[in-house]
Amino acid sequence: MTLTQNKILSRRTFLRGTGVAIALPWLECMSPLSQSVANAGGISATERPKRAVFCMWGMGVNGRDYTPKTFGKDWEVTPILKPLEHLRDEFTIISGLRLTHSGGHGGDRTFLTGTNTRAGGAKLRVSCDQELAEAIGKETRFPSMVLGVRRGTGFGLTVDHTLSWTKFGTPLPAENRPDVIFDRLFRTETPEEIAARKQASNRRGSILDMVDASAKRLNAKLGKNDQQKLDEYFTSIRQVEQQMQTDLDWMAKPRPKVDPINFGKTQAIDPNQGRGDTFDYRNYQRLMYDVITLALQTDSTRVISYMPRMDLSDGTFTFNSLGCPYNYHEMTHHGEDSKLLEWLTKVDTWYSAEWAYFIEKLKGVKEGNETLLDHTLLTWSSSGGTLNAHNNTELPAMLFGGKALGIKHQGHLSQKDTRLGNLWQSYFQVLGVKVPDNFQGGEADGIIKELV
Repeated sequence: MTLTQNKILSRRTFLRGTGVAIALPWLECMSPLSQSVANAGGISATERPKRAVFCMWGMGVNGRDYTPKTFGKDWEVTPILKPLEHLRDEFTIISGLRLTHSGGHGGDRTFLTGTNTRAGGAKLRVSCDQELAEAIGKETRFPSMVLGVRRGTGFGLTVDHTLSWTKFGTPLPAENRPDVIFDRLFRTETPEEIAARKQASNRRGSILDMVDASAKRLNAKLGKNDQQKLDEYFTSIRQVEQQMQTDLDWMAKPRPKVDPINFGKTQAIDPNQGRGDTFDYRNYQRLMYDVITLALQTDSTRVISYMPRMDLSDGTFTFNSLGCPYNYHEMTHHGEDSKLLEWLTKVDTWYSAEWAYFIEKLKGVKEGNETLLDHTLLTWSSSGGTLNAHNNTELPAMLFGGKALGIKHQGHLSQKDTRLGNLWQSYFQVLGVKVPDNFQGGEADGIIKELV
C-alpha cells in the first residue's frame, strides 16, 4: 500500500507483500481527529477502549502492616505499601468493604458473583466480569480472559481455580501458563490450520440443528420447570457453537505483531510443574503481567479476571526460592508468632513490589496524551479480611487507573461495611454499562460515590 500525505489511514490497514499481510498497530493518524497521515489528531473519546481487570489475592494480607492509619491523599505509608508509594496518585486504598457470603476459605467463588454459591442448594450464578464482557467485550478477539495461578476450574475441590462464571452458573477454566496465553494472543495460524478448522466446522455443523426435531418433541412432553432447564442447556450449547464460529471469523483477521518474549524453561513458568525450591515466582508473575499488558495494549481483550494467589493452598510457593520457609496459609494463622508475622509482612511486600511492576508497565504504555492505565479499571483485592483470620469484613482493596474514564482517586478512603459489590457496580457506571437485574444477587446497593 502506498501512503499519501492527504489520506487518513483506516484502522484495518495492512502492509501487504508477496504472500503476507501485516496488521498495523493503532496510529494517531487513524483517528477521525486527524487531518492527514502526517497530521495526527490524538484519540477521540469514542475510540478509547474501556477496560476492566479484576484480581483476587486469596487469604488477604497482613492488615496491621498494610492498612494506613490515616485517610485522604496524604495517607501515611505502611511497610507493605512502600513499593507502591511513588504511584499514590494512580490508586485509591478502600478500607472497610465486606462480603456477606465469605469468610474462612472459598470466598473465591463469591468474589465476583456476590452470592453464597457454596451453600447446599445454592444457585450458581454469573460473575460480573462476564456481564461486562457481554457488554464491552464483543469487539475484541477474546471477549474476556480468565487467568489464575492454577489452570482449570478446580470445581469440586475445596477452593476454585477461577473467578469467572457464566450466566448459567458454569465455571470458566483459568489459564496459568504465560507462554500458552501469549501464543493464543499472537501466534498466527498457517493457511493449512485455518482450512482444517473450517473444514471440521463445516463437517460437524450445528449439533442443535441436527437434533431440533426430537428436541421439540421432547420439550412438548415436559413440565414447565424441565422445559426451562432444557432451554438453558440448549442455550449453553448454542453459545458455545456461536463462540466457535466467532473464533473462525477472527482467524481470517491478522493478529497483532509484538516482539517475542523469552519464557525460559517450562518449570519456571508453569506453577503446575514447579517446585517450591526451584519455582521462580517473581519471574513467573512478571511474565504474566507482561502478557496481560500486551493483551490490553493490542485490544485483544477488554475484560480480565485473574487469581494470582488462591485461597487455602496459595499456589505460588510463596517466594520459597527467596528463602521464605512457610506457605502463605500457615503465615496467616500466625498465632502472634513473631517469625511468622515477620515473614508474612516480608512476603506481602514482595507481592506488592511485583504489583508495582505491573502498574508501571500499564502506565508506561501511551494512548494519545494518556496511558493504558488511565483507560483501565484495575482492582487488587481479596475475599478474606481482618488481622488473624480470613473473615468477610475489612476486606483489603485497592482501585488503580481509570483516570481518563472519570475515576477520582481519593488516596485512602473509608467505606466501613460497604458491600464489595458496590465497587463492581461503580465499574459498570464508569464504563457506561447498564447494571444487570439482580446484580450480585443483591450484594450491591449502589456505587462508591467518592470515586466517580
